[in-house]
Amino acid sequence: MPEAKASLRNASLCCLAIWAAVWLLFLVVRFTPFDIREIPGIGPIMLAALGVALLAPVAAIGLAGAALVRQPRASLNWLALGCALTAMFGQGLLFIVTRWL
Repeated sequence: MPEAKASLRNASLCCLAIWAAVWLLFLVVRFTPFDIREIPGIGPIMLAALGVALLAPVAAIGLAGAALVRQPRASLNWLALGCALTAMFGQGLLFIVTRWL
């Protein structure tokens, strides 16, 4: 049953990929002259994207932790957990330094 153990790790990495994509979207919107405020209904969409960006590292930590419990000797599981913890720490540090919330 190695597929089930690897699928938890893959799901964790997918959460991190979604997290990175959302933050890249925010950076593109911030540093380009494209004004998204003119698009009707963009407010709730961007608020949902912010919610996804906040919760994706938490989900990634949970999935990587479950993969680690099922297969503790796999170094890729440790790497996935480390990446998820780094993303969560970096995001928290960003919010603390910039005082967004």
